Amino acid sequence: MTEPESPQWSTGALWAILAVLLVFGTVGAAAVVFGVTGAAAGQLWDLLAVPVGAAGAVLSFLFIAGILYRVDRYRGVTGRRIELFE
Repeated sequence: MTEPESPQWSTGALWAILAVLLVFGTVGAAAVVFGVTGAAAGQLWDLLAVPVGAAGAVLSFLFIAGILYRVDRYRGVTGRRIELFE
């Protein structure tokens, strides 16, 4: 029996999405630092940037981790269905 040919993956769009999510996460982390340092300097309105930046950074991390997990699960697996809970 012959092995099926492995599919040729196009990764251009994947890298673009991961790059955008990385930029959003970096901006979110920078907003957290901005809020904390601004509050330490006495500008309490800068504390509003902390939860917004933290939410952006955490969501970006979760999306990146989820995408990379699924890509790793699909890579090298030809012709096999991957169930959600194995």
